[in-house]
Amino acid sequence: MSILEHSATTDTTESTSAESTVPYPALYQPGSIGKMVLRNRFVQSPIFTQFAESDGEIGERFIDYHRARARGGVGLIITENTSIDWKVGRTVGHPMRIDHDRYISGLQELVEAVHNEGAKIAVQLHHTGRQNSRKNTETNEPPIAPTAGITSAFGTSPREIDAYEIPGLIELYAAGARRAVAAGFDAVEIHGAHGYLPGQFLSPRTNKRTDHYGGTLENRARFGLELVRAVRAAVGPDYPVLYRLSVEEPYEDGLTLEDGLAFCKMLEPFVDALDVSAGNYDTATTLIPFKIGGSLLHYAKRVKEIVSIPVIGVGRLTWRLDDCQEAVEAGEVDFVAFGRSGLADPDTVAKTRRGQESHVRRCLAVNECISRWMFAGQRTQCVINPALGQERRADEARRPAPVAKSVAVVGAGPAGAEAAILAAHRGHKVTVFDQADRVGGQLVAWAASPAMTAELENLIGFYEAELASNGVATHLGRAVTPTDLSAFDVILLATGTQPDAAPDGSIDAVRMLSTRDLPASPAFDVYGGTEVGAHAALWLAANGKDVTLSVPGADIALDTNDMLREELRQDLVNANITVRTNQDTPGTGQVVWAGERISDRFLANLVDGDKVIEVGTRFRGGRLYEATQSGFWTAARI
Repeated sequence: MSILEHSATTDTTESTSAESTVPYPALYQPGSIGKMVLRNRFVQSPIFTQFAESDGEIGERFIDYHRARARGGVGLIITENTSIDWKVGRTVGHPMRIDHDRYISGLQELVEAVHNEGAKIAVQLHHTGRQNSRKNTETNEPPIAPTAGITSAFGTSPREIDAYEIPGLIELYAAGARRAVAAGFDAVEIHGAHGYLPGQFLSPRTNKRTDHYGGTLENRARFGLELVRAVRAAVGPDYPVLYRLSVEEPYEDGLTLEDGLAFCKMLEPFVDALDVSAGNYDTATTLIPFKIGGSLLHYAKRVKEIVSIPVIGVGRLTWRLDDCQEAVEAGEVDFVAFGRSGLADPDTVAKTRRGQESHVRRCLAVNECISRWMFAGQRTQCVINPALGQERRADEARRPAPVAKSVAVVGAGPAGAEAAILAAHRGHKVTVFDQADRVGGQLVAWAASPAMTAELENLIGFYEAELASNGVATHLGRAVTPTDLSAFDVILLATGTQPDAAPDGSIDAVRMLSTRDLPASPAFDVYGGTEVGAHAALWLAANGKDVTLSVPGADIALDTNDMLREELRQDLVNANITVRTNQDTPGTGQVVWAGERISDRFLANLVDGDKVIEVGTRFRGGRLYEATQSGFWTAARI
């Protein structure tokens, strides 16, 4: 049976006609991985959430999160990195676990929830190897690795795995696979990508062994192949086994593409699909791309050229659905996977099928989700999806309000838009006012930066579409007065922030970016340690100006996460922008002020927390995450 065929004989003229109206029809055709038939070609990638309980058990939050993604239309969900070795091999924090039979009952509940929504689910068997720290092991012992002393991005020196330990490690994977079958999972995936344990054996950079597990490619591949054979023996010949691998590590002495492709051929007889990525956490921008998607898709295509089993492509592919459609139709890949995109909008697949692409919250790739667990040990979050990790509470918040009210929202930025959309959805009559001539607030300013234009223009378009479809009356380009608001039952003030202590003669960075009015001066000094400062500098440089960015501290964009900050640093280098750190005052040239901002005080004398309520960054400070959270959850209380 070909990958495009479906075992069910339900094809009719009517269904064929209906299917022809679906956007990207190849992506909505059923497909098979071994004997597992999936309803479409969309896969929810494994992405760590920390939504499991602190002991690795499955709880309601974790199940609700997966249920929402299954209901949103994907064909297959692959769970996050599931620990087979809690003692020294779990990822930082508290992932789900499968290292003991006592976890089977909770895993069964997860499987049932996903099956009830029509999707299939695979569990990802995972061991960190060297990509761990002593403080994250049970007895403060060092992490383990093929070779001692080669530290990872996480910084703790590992000890070397003795040869006699290897059969026991392989048995941990096999035991996890047996429990997956017992719990009712539809497949297992071995996590050999992104620098985790099987990939550490495969990579010449991290494997310096001189025994028969090191040296030549055949020896470096031995651990992975023995592992796959053990898992296959544990689950039987017909149970689907997937293998996720980084087919290349793009740094010195890393795994070459040639060796990665050769390893795929070695795996082919033992697995039912290959889930293809690249890089590891030492090359994080490779495996977690910031720019518009598709940067990893060519790896999957290369693998598909040499294997006959299904291949899954990854890498911000919600931005490249046209390319994905062509690739699947041409047989260049078989399935397309979403990771962060599924965090941003669990209904991406269903909305796209209905032709509602403008209503999809598309991932911005600012990587707040990943940075939280990687660097702060916190649960993942999404700056544009206030329901992430709170799916059950959010469903309750969307229920009709007991009493319909007239609601005015002053400010059409993300906080105001989120509040207006939810309030209208709940049955309130909502009117939005904003002095600007566009919805979006400071999103309009950030969208001027070449680093974020496509993503933020898309988000602004999402808010415009949602406001319109929910019947929100939107009045732009006009100031609002207390008289205008007097007849409303509830008034939400979402007017955001204003610049603080800007020197005379300076230009406000947010205002400049919002209006796109390019000042005449040939040279500029952008002053401020905020992300807005970096975006202002990039916009000016893109428009041919000589730009210096002066920051009061030791680094740029201190209001954002480490991963995005590193990307912005590189963008500034590429744009030939001079960065001056530890500056008390701006330098020479026309000053663009991107310093601290304070809460806007428009109509502050009317605020009573009941009829007149402050919302968003005006109320709680912060940035985009705080704005969307505040807007959504304030509207839930009305």
